[in-house]
Amino acid sequence: MKALNRAAGGNYYRRMHLIGYSLGAHIAGYAGERIPGTGRITGLDPAGPLFEGKDPLVRLDSTDASFVDVIHTDGTGFGMKSSIGHVDFYPNGGINQPGCTASISDLLFKLIKGEIKAMKKGISCSHMRSVLMFTESINTKCWFFSFPNENVVECDTECSIMGYDAPNGDPRGDRFLHTESSEPFCREHRHEK
Repeated sequence: MKALNRAAGGNYYRRMHLIGYSLGAHIAGYAGERIPGTGRITGLDPAGPLFEGKDPLVRLDSTDASFVDVIHTDGTGFGMKSSIGHVDFYPNGGINQPGCTASISDLLFKLIKGEIKAMKKGISCSHMRSVLMFTESINTKCWFFSFPNENVVECDTECSIMGYDAPNGDPRGDRFLHTESSEPFCREHRHEK
C-alpha cells in the first residue's frame, strides 16, 4: 500500500479498496488500521471462530477504513454473525445459504467414500458464497438490492446495494436481501445497472 501510494505521488490511500475473505478480512482490517485514511475495506464473510465477540483491535471493524462493508453468509459456521462494518449485509439471513444443504451425515459419507473435494465444497458452501456474490456484483448488470428489514422485499427509499457498488448512497447499519440458490444469485434482474 505504501509503495502504491508513493508511485501515485501520495494521497492515494483514500482511493484504495482492500477486499478480504474469511481470515483475510481481518488482515485487511489490520492493514487499514496501520494506514490511516484507507478508503474502503470489504469483508467477505470474516472468520468467526476466535474473532466473534472479540475486541475490535484483533478483528475487522468500522474504524479500519473510511467505508467498511461486510457480507455475512455463514454466521454460525466459519463466518461472523456480528455487525462490524459501517454497513453489514446479511443475504438470506447471513447464516445458511440456499443451495448449501449438505447434512453432517452427508459430509461424513463423502469423507468415508474418499470424496474429499465434494466434502470440502459442502462444508464451505455458505462461507464461500460471499466471494461468489461479490464477484457477481462486479460482473453482472443486476443489482443486489438490500433492505433495512428482513421482511421487506420491495425497493423504496430505504434500498441499498450489496457488493462492489455498496458505497452508492452511503448505506449504514444492517441490511438484508434474498438471493437465488445457484448462479446467478442476484434476483433483481428487472433493475439493470
